[in-house]
Amino acid sequence: MVKDKNIEIENLSQTKDNKKILDNINLSIPINKVVCLVGPSGCGKTSLLRAISGLDNFSSGRISFDNKIISKPNYSVPTENRNIGLVFQESNLFPHLNVFKNVSFGSKKKKYKDIQKETFEILKKIGLPHYANVYPHQLSGGQKQLVAIARSLLTKPKLIMMDEPFANLDERLKNKIRDITLHLLQKTFTTALIITHDPDDAMFMGDFIAIMNNGKILQFDTPENIYNNPSSSFVARFFGETLSIKSKVNNKKAKTIFGPINITNSKNGKEIEIVFRSEAFNITKNKSKNRTKKIKSRIIAVRYISDNSYLHLDILNNSFKKHIHIKVPGKFIPPKNKICYINIGKKNFFVF
Repeated sequence: MVKDKNIEIENLSQTKDNKKILDNINLSIPINKVVCLVGPSGCGKTSLLRAISGLDNFSSGRISFDNKIISKPNYSVPTENRNIGLVFQESNLFPHLNVFKNVSFGSKKKKYKDIQKETFEILKKIGLPHYANVYPHQLSGGQKQLVAIARSLLTKPKLIMMDEPFANLDERLKNKIRDITLHLLQKTFTTALIITHDPDDAMFMGDFIAIMNNGKILQFDTPENIYNNPSSSFVARFFGETLSIKSKVNNKKAKTIFGPINITNSKNGKEIEIVFRSEAFNITKNKSKNRTKKIKSRIIAVRYISDNSYLHLDILNNSFKKHIHIKVPGKFIPPKNKICYINIGKKNFFVF
């Protein structure tokens, strides 16, 4: 699937204090693309970044850069010789240098005029050309991160790696900064690996997404395929609002709080997990001709947030007693204790 590989990680494992931190990692990072490495805290994302950058050793496997091995057990090219840029959660700017000197610090140009031109060009790209004489303590958190990214990109790295670069930013500022960052990476044709625990960041930034858990890569694919064709219930639940139900297959059907669901690819008696996305539910307030196919429920509470309504529902079913939460698009604010009906579509749910 991935052509023109820049970084190739093969069978990489890392053990610390008898605990496996990274478990047989295989990952290809293509040239001029943004790959987002996403997963919960403690799953091994930062450990993998440190292994790629040469900051940490590992137990087995190897890492190649442009078809040349840069790391394997008992062999490691020094970090400073890998032509890799690093941006961390904290911007780590030099406090005694102004923005111009911070950014130009990594320039490989010899003449001051060339350094000045190059520095101001990238300051324009991040929207901070008038901040050249400003010091880090006078910048906002988002501006500091942009300066740190610009400083790293000025070194013309073959790969830039960012570890939770937007984690310390509030939601509105984060959306702006990651948009600027994405366009900057695209304009400079920079290969990037961005580590995040936020699936929204991964969906927004990534040409490809690698999702990790417990030291393993569970799926590596495009954002569209990660969302629409998850390889496991963990991946499905990690991306987007979901409702998960366990059931057993009987005569190619699974009994659920929403009535029987057809299951074609599982044997009788097998326990399965069905993961529903919010898009799978159609909520109506009134009775209809197709009412027999809809599940009666009572609205306990509704919260309207941004473009979505969050419904707290009690299923009114003689066979099941269940309280559920569903996110639906648009403004849906009926009175409390209002009866509504839930219909399940044929798409947007997954069986594992």
